Amino acid sequence: MLRLIVPSLALLLALPFSAQAASLKDFEVNKMLKDVAEQSNEGLPRELDENILDVGYTVEGNELIDHLSVQADYAQNMRDNAKAVYLQLGASVCRNANYRKLMAKGAVMRYEFTENKTNRPVTSARFVESDCPTETPAKKKK
Repeated sequence: MLRLIVPSLALLLALPFSAQAASLKDFEVNKMLKDVAEQSNEGLPRELDENILDVGYTVEGNELIDHLSVQADYAQNMRDNAKAVYLQLGASVCRNANYRKLMAKGAVMRYEFTENKTNRPVTSARFVESDCPTETPAKKKK
């Protein structure tokens, strides 16, 4: 009987610690993302080009959300080419060393596109660390 009680008791004592560790990690990621959003929101809204306005960043849990507003004709083009938009955004996220560092800590990068003036949803895209190819070390020159 003692053989069953001791492991059970050890397991019961360990569970709260692992839950606290997970919640501490989530808390730290959330705080880090809030700091990033605050810094990134300086000078916003800002036109990225004639079709896209960067409205600002928000944070929900472990997600850093970039809110972008696009012109109606551009929005339709994005809807018509949803896969290309997703792939292009993913490539951009994966090339960004700072985003990759955030994702390595458990963050999710999310983009929310809406139509300018109407706020009608256009598309949404989420990226996590596993969406990016692993970087291979540069080969040494001989």
